[in-house]
Amino acid sequence: MANPNQVVGQATIKVDGDTLETKAGATLELGGPVRTAQRGDYQAGAFSEETVESKLTCTLLVKRNTRITNLREIDNATVTFNADTGQVFIMRQAYCADNISLAAAGEGASVVFQGPPAQEL
Repeated sequence: MANPNQVVGQATIKVDGDTLETKAGATLELGGPVRTAQRGDYQAGAFSEETVESKLTCTLLVKRNTRITNLREIDNATVTFNADTGQVFIMRQAYCADNISLAAAGEGASVVFQGPPAQEL
């Protein structure tokens, strides 16, 4: 039985079922509705709403056989964020969003995926 006091410590990132070799620290912005306060002259508490995209940022370990150029061509992919606490989030129709940044000295390659709001499975 899992300990209810465990917090997210590690995450496994997959693109179309293939596990990416990532460094610690991946972040997932779920996307979905975002509310912005709209103030009137004599009233507070109103808001407008818009839907924003999901965003997953991770750093890949770059080894001899890592094909970085293949990553930037990812489009219409299924990206999953599997937390070691059991939560699983899925981004459907995801794409590589930003320019991939590669750093030496073991820093790896920073990759950003975006897509419609993520769903929790």
